[in-house]
Amino acid sequence: MLNSKPKDKKPKQKQCKQCLCWFTPKHSMQPVCSSHCERERAREKAKSKPAKGFSSKAEPDNAHIIDGDERFVEQTADRHASRAARMMTSARETKELITRVGLAALVSQDEPSCAPIEKENAIHHEGYRRLVASLPCMWCGRQGRSNHAHENEGKGKGLKLDDRRAMPLCVDDMGKSGCHTAFDQYALIDGGRETHVELGRAMAAKTRKIIMDAGRWPKNLPLWPGD
Repeated sequence: MLNSKPKDKKPKQKQCKQCLCWFTPKHSMQPVCSSHCERERAREKAKSKPAKGFSSKAEPDNAHIIDGDERFVEQTADRHASRAARMMTSARETKELITRVGLAALVSQDEPSCAPIEKENAIHHEGYRRLVASLPCMWCGRQGRSNHAHENEGKGKGLKLDDRRAMPLCVDDMGKSGCHTAFDQYALIDGGRETHVELGRAMAAKTRKIIMDAGRWPKNLPLWPGD
């Protein structure tokens, strides 16, 4: 028995859900008559169906958001005047708070409890540093491994001493701590920090004398006061 082709069923007319006109749909699931009606229907659905966590109240056509505030304000009022009014209210509240707390709590009028300490006018001279580093170690006499080592008095984080307050001390080598490391750790001699301060002062003075006696003192470097 030959199979006969089914007759094409023409879709029945239906009413557009947007403009309410009657039209012949291309398929049975077509809800609107044109793409324009489809866009209008989607726009109305978006207005009536809020995102998760927001109010279901429809947004007015003449609404805008001010300063990230999700509360809609109609444009019939002057939004600039509204913003200025909010700023003035905030300024008045801040002024009242300052008045209650008192200016004394915000700005200290107290005099310093101690006199300011004048910083040392430290001189940094690369040529003198190289001269010091070229000398044998002031403590052990080792040659060729010295560097420019400052005194320990007055040193601090971010604070450099005058380059003339230094002596040659040998560096670490072959897993052995040099005299410079021991001096900085107050381990060169017994007595802790105080003895190392006195030792550093004496070694720096001796270093300056050695360089001056050798006639190698830089011409553009002032002499240390008292030398």
